[in-house]
Amino acid sequence: MLILLFYYIAVPFLLAYLVLRFIRKYGGSPIREDIRLFYAQNPIEKGYFRVFREDDQGRQWLGDFENQVKAVDRAYQGKEQAQRGGQKAAFLVLNDKGEILEETDA
Repeated sequence: MLILLFYYIAVPFLLAYLVLRFIRKYGGSPIREDIRLFYAQNPIEKGYFRVFREDDQGRQWLGDFENQVKAVDRAYQGKEQAQRGGQKAAFLVLNDKGEILEETDA
């Protein structure tokens, strides 16, 4: 009975742990080179989120925020402004490591 309990409960959790560990090690999302260079020049405080607007004129910084909700709100506010102006732009919300958390296009 104890062997069955181990086999049907512990082994699947162990396998799931190993799969997740493998994914974290080899399946990371690469950070774009232009964003990596920008973060090297302009570091951000740990735990903050950064919002960018990218269009044909280049990248425009929209602010650094303490939480992700405010950063996403600012990105969507910028999207609405771009749509009202008839402009095409992408809005990126990034964490303190430079990973893109959310991307929206206008």
